[in-house]
Amino acid sequence: MPIFIRIGLIFFIFSSTGCGKAYQAEHIETSDFLDDYSLLKEDRQDDALLSYWRSGTDWAFYKKVIVDPVTIHKLPNSKLNVLPHADNYRLKELLDYRIREILKKDFKLVNKPGPDTLRIQFAITDADTESHIGKASVEGKITDSQTGELLMASADGRGGGKSLIGAFNGWEDIILAYQYWAAQLSYQLCEKQGRSPCQKPKSPA
Repeated sequence: MPIFIRIGLIFFIFSSTGCGKAYQAEHIETSDFLDDYSLLKEDRQDDALLSYWRSGTDWAFYKKVIVDPVTIHKLPNSKLNVLPHADNYRLKELLDYRIREILKKDFKLVNKPGPDTLRIQFAITDADTESHIGKASVEGKITDSQTGELLMASADGRGGGKSLIGAFNGWEDIILAYQYWAAQLSYQLCEKQGRSPCQKPKSPA
């Protein structure tokens, strides 16, 4: 496919995401991305299905972030196991793009650890783009970039209510989920740091 056509298709996907909704899943299967899943608690109010936030953290102290490249930690029965390599790569790039774009509004993106620097890591554990309703699951964590202390961990899954007119199958739903997760992360950090105003992501319902 010529490069200008691919660019046009990507632009169309990104500009078309306002007409659908991404709903939170009822439950989620976890992978091996996080070290200690016993820390995670169920919390459906403005958070992931499973989440942990370290109490007593001085979030306002952090001014910079290292955003590690998004990785894939496939569940045994994940649709990712049968997706082409190119689609796996695209899934990582799309989520990485969303996270970086929204965080750079409030943080300086850096590459080296520092005393006022967070490290943010996300892994895609499942995704289905071939059905008429796309779905995805991710796990994430935030650590102090110098000490490695775990400050936040989460696991969440979202699925769509409809897709584009047959042309892209479930990709629209995946992108909507990515948009929501990025906006949710930005909102939560804004709230934790005591900044104002904090833009709450739109409800998926």
